[in-house]
Amino acid sequence: MAVSKRIAALFSRPNKAAFMPFFTVGDPDIATTAALVREAAARGADLIELGVPFSDPIADGPVIQASYYRALDKGFKLAQLFEMVRDLRAGGLTIPLVCMVSQTLVYKRKLEKFCADAAQAGFDGLIIPDLPAGYEGEAGKAAQHAGLDLIFLCAPTTTPARRDLIAKRASGFVYYISIAGITGTRTALPEDLEENLRDLKYRTSTPVCVGFGISTPEQAKAVGKLADGVIVGSALVKQAAELAAKGVNKEELVKQIGASVEALAKATHEARG
Repeated sequence: MAVSKRIAALFSRPNKAAFMPFFTVGDPDIATTAALVREAAARGADLIELGVPFSDPIADGPVIQASYYRALDKGFKLAQLFEMVRDLRAGGLTIPLVCMVSQTLVYKRKLEKFCADAAQAGFDGLIIPDLPAGYEGEAGKAAQHAGLDLIFLCAPTTTPARRDLIAKRASGFVYYISIAGITGTRTALPEDLEENLRDLKYRTSTPVCVGFGISTPEQAKAVGKLADGVIVGSALVKQAAELAAKGVNKEELVKQIGASVEALAKATHEARG
């Protein structure tokens, strides 16, 4: 099931996996995040996931945690996120945008208001990692009413019963976590990835995208042969942090991250020949 027309259109393409980079909003600053989104779209990204800084993230490893803390230290506010997305849409950005955000921030703003604000700004979907399928309460209805897909996570350790529940509740796509643990780069893909993807795709017609641990074009290509989408976050966030620490100017930082996105997108798109 899909609510967002942009996300539905993305996965209607035949025999082509989607590439989805992740960026932390406000790291190193809001203007650079916006520039990274525009550059990624120009370099072949099909959907962009934007992480909202939070002081106590539950699924993110040290790289993304550190990026959240840097953004918060610089005074990040939720209003900046919505303003940035509105400006990107006004500037002609057309690819889907998904917001990864803690339920604490969603409910602090009030559920219906957060969903309405996100949709009006130009988001297409929400990932709320600490609000699993079966416990989302009114969030599913509020997201659907606003025109947003509510995307759930599924892990290698998820039981068959819960996989069926996720398959039933999923909207837009299912975010399959390739490893049991937190985000971060890995040197090799899990041996059980193909088996678990086959099992999950057997249970649902909703697209299945894979994240956590993917960092190289080779890995992206391997995953793109099996999944409907490939998500890369920590590798790009780490590269941006290292470039910023070296004093690289914004234009060069964006250019170098763009080159990485292009290589990852190309590998993903070529995965199926």
